[in-house]
Amino acid sequence: MKTDAEYQWPYHGSKLIPKDKLKPFLQRNNTNGLIHLFMHLGLIFLSGILISISNNIFLKIILMIAHGSFIAFLYAGLHECIHKSAFKNKKLNEFIGYFIGFVLMRSFLNGRYRHMAHHTFTQHPEKDPDKVDFPSSYFEYLKHVTSFTVWIRIIDNLIRHSLGKISKSEKDYIPESEIKSLIFESRMMMIGYILIFLCSFYFSTTFFLIYWLVPRILGEPFLRLVRMVEHTGKDETADMIHNTRTSFPSAFLKFLYWNMPYHVEHHLYASVPFYRLPKFHKLIKPHTEEIEPSIFSVHIEILKQIWKNKKNKKKENLLRI
Repeated sequence: MKTDAEYQWPYHGSKLIPKDKLKPFLQRNNTNGLIHLFMHLGLIFLSGILISISNNIFLKIILMIAHGSFIAFLYAGLHECIHKSAFKNKKLNEFIGYFIGFVLMRSFLNGRYRHMAHHTFTQHPEKDPDKVDFPSSYFEYLKHVTSFTVWIRIIDNLIRHSLGKISKSEKDYIPESEIKSLIFESRMMMIGYILIFLCSFYFSTTFFLIYWLVPRILGEPFLRLVRMVEHTGKDETADMIHNTRTSFPSAFLKFLYWNMPYHVEHHLYASVPFYRLPKFHKLIKPHTEEIEPSIFSVHIEILKQIWKNKKNKKKENLLRI
């Protein structure tokens, strides 16, 4: 039985599952995370090889898009390290987190505290920094899916933080004691990118452009399409069962996204490692009445709702899925 406190922000965790049943799902190890990480990196390496041996320009572009998607979905690994649940070893979590953050051009520290605020104030209209407002038009929908606004934020964060500038909204969720570390991390990232640029220029190589930067940009929209499904059109309530959506994609996408489509389960119990979520889902499911739609079906409903809003000249942002 849920208490009233569980329906209020800030969220402090669920009591839906008894502690004795929950305990086995909280157990962590290094093996599962490392195997998954190396398989994911292996997929990136394989697609990179296919790009290099392809002589057909159209096939090469398709492969670069796939390659970039695999890189973009490393965000899921970063996300697990943010929660300190990818690996049992704390230092390994930090090392891999910083490494993936550099590859994705995302600050690991900023991501950690921003994401913690997202979990504490999920779907809060003002306090959730990751809240995706329901698109007001098809243009707004495309702007989000194409990741235009996301890249503006990523670049802005990197430059500002490197210059030692922290925004007012960021100060609400980044501990003052961590600001110097965040600035140092951002500066180290900038130095790294500058060195990569200088080396590429000096050796007249397009390696990083072809196998990292361009694919990274091309792949981000596919991550956006999946991440939008998690909360877009859900209730603005502190009840995690109704403000978050578990979806049912293919097994490959579950692998690529490190089981994060089990998103209701993750938000209810963020300490459960990603490799235990499929079994944990079976434990949670009887307590919910939520439909598990496909990624595609959610986006169809979003597009339908945008049309209805335009036709009726009013903004309805709830999807009944």
